[in-house]
Amino acid sequence: MKRSDLIAQISATLRRRSLVWFGTRGDDVEAATELPQLSAAYSLIGRYDGRDSVDAESLERLTGKRVDLDGFELDDHLGDHAVRELRNRVLSALSGPSALFTYRPSTFLSAISFARRDRCDYLGMFKDHQTAFEHKPWVESSVAQLGIPHVPWTYIADEEQLRTLKMLARGAVMLRTSRSSGGIGLVKLEDADMLRAAWMTGVESFVSVAPYIDRAMPLNVGAVVWKDGVTLHPASVQLIGHPALTTRPFGYCGNDFALVSQLPLGVLGAVEDSTLRVGEWLRGHGYVGAFGVDFLVKDGVPLFTEVNPRFQGSTHASCRISVELGESCILLEHLAAHLGITAPHARPLAWWASHAAPLSHIVLHNTSSRGRLVHGSIYERLGSVSALRRVDVVAPPDVEAEPNATLARVTLGRSVTTNGFDLSPDIVDVVGAATRTSVRAPTNAVEAPEVASP
Repeated sequence: MKRSDLIAQISATLRRRSLVWFGTRGDDVEAATELPQLSAAYSLIGRYDGRDSVDAESLERLTGKRVDLDGFELDDHLGDHAVRELRNRVLSALSGPSALFTYRPSTFLSAISFARRDRCDYLGMFKDHQTAFEHKPWVESSVAQLGIPHVPWTYIADEEQLRTLKMLARGAVMLRTSRSSGGIGLVKLEDADMLRAAWMTGVESFVSVAPYIDRAMPLNVGAVVWKDGVTLHPASVQLIGHPALTTRPFGYCGNDFALVSQLPLGVLGAVEDSTLRVGEWLRGHGYVGAFGVDFLVKDGVPLFTEVNPRFQGSTHASCRISVELGESCILLEHLAAHLGITAPHARPLAWWASHAAPLSHIVLHNTSSRGRLVHGSIYERLGSVSALRRVDVVAPPDVEAEPNATLARVTLGRSVTTNGFDLSPDIVDVVGAATRTSVRAPTNAVEAPEVASP
């Protein structure tokens, strides 16, 4: 859909209500800043500073700490002074006729929206409804019943974990918890002697186990569920576990949208069909708004791996592609879907792949075992990489980035990987130089030598 047309529809529907964003990263709201109603943007990291008219604050500015986004749950810290201060800021922004939307539902926001229900429209899923779709075994079991090719997970009770040994005899396996994000909760097991140490106990007392699928390309698609349809957005090859960017073997560290143009049309068609069917399943269970689907492409067959019932790390770059093409983006369509606007015609994945200019982004994490500070020279260091488009979400110089926290996000007008697991050598060199020269320990920290991983 033409971008300007959807902006006009959303603006007309919002009328005089102020629009407030609460996100993971403040810059992720950028694609919605063309809406005149946007008045406030609050985030966990990366305070938004793109428009003076938008009131903005971030949790990291209030605490002096940048958290590991994949391990931090805002709802576990509702009593913290800084979280209460942020809550008051959001309540104030919603004091008049308003609308609230978010990167991912939370009890924090559900509570605020109910407390302002007489004047605020919450454009999102209720947390306890949305969290059901984060339960991977339920979702993937349901998707399997649709006949969609998928990773063959087996669910093994804690008391029966020795069943895993039979699977392990045929090759390496993956262990996974029922709820995980960004590579947390995933373990590759190759040695039977490590089974007990690798087994992840939890409240459900079972673990998901599947054969490790080697040489498979990780693919991600963004999409939106509407009251009357599902729309697709650009697909990307996901960057997973590169040691220059993250310490987690399966940690998320970026997206390559450019590489998708090289995939066979048959693969894109199969991914599109599966994503649309997953979207219709979500709609049938009351889901509305943005979501993502992850696949592993093995021997030309895209295997469904999981649903992300929210915006994703890929959203910001996906929206940038849409903006440059003059098309409606996933952020605007999420708003429109929750405002009850009719779904537009869906662009095929092949159209996005053939029309989009080359674009990728990488996410640089703190790979130290200790907190780190980042100073401004990181812009200069990262700026030497070829085809640079933008460096953002950089940790402020007075904010300590915890281990595994994001240090910066780098957007480039080129492809950066061949398979999702490697990274262009020039980028590895630049990232290494930027980390060595721009990232340091806090002045009050007691330094100890880093212990290299075996």
